[in-house]
Amino acid sequence: MQITAPQDQLSAAKPPADGELSPLHVAPVKVERKFLVGELPKVLNLNEGRHVSQGYLAVESGGAEVRILRTESQGILCVKTGSGQNQAETEVPLSAAQLSALWPLTEGRRMSKVSFTVDIGETPVSLDLYEGQLSWLRIAEAEFKSHQSADNFSPPPWFHREVTDIHAYRQSNLARE
Repeated sequence: MQITAPQDQLSAAKPPADGELSPLHVAPVKVERKFLVGELPKVLNLNEGRHVSQGYLAVESGGAEVRILRTESQGILCVKTGSGQNQAETEVPLSAAQLSALWPLTEGRRMSKVSFTVDIGETPVSLDLYEGQLSWLRIAEAEFKSHQSADNFSPPPWFHREVTDIHAYRQSNLARE
C-alpha cells in the first residue's frame, strides 16, 4: 500500500495577480464512492497529510455547491454539481486578495481536515481525517475511471459503511453542523 500526501490538483497553475482573471480547471465527471472508516491499520503509517479548510459560499438542494478550499499554499474556488457517483467540478485558483475577500463569506459553513492519498490496488483513495467538532469522523473517498470499475471495487476491511448517497455525509452538510 503506497501512501502519500495528496498533491494539489492545480499545483502547476499559478494564482492570478490581484486584478487578473483566474484560469479555469474543469475536471471530467468524477465517479466516487465514499466510506466511513474505522480504526486505521498500522501498516498505513500516515505521516504527512495536507491540511485543508473548506468554506461554502452557496449550496443548492439539488447538489450544486460553491466552495472555497484553503491549503497551506493556495486558495481555490470550486463549483461542484451532481452527487453520489456522478459529480463534476470546475476549479479556479484564487489570488491571496481574492481568498481573503471571499473567505469571510463562508462564516458558519466551514470545516477542516487532514487529507492523505492511499492507493488501494490501482484505486486512489483520499483518506480524510476531520478536525474540530468533526474529529470523530474519518471518510475514505475512492475515485474511479468508470462506473464499472466503481462497481467492481472491493473495499478493504477497514472501510466500514458506504455513505456515497447519504446526504448527511456530504461535506457541505458537515460544514454546516
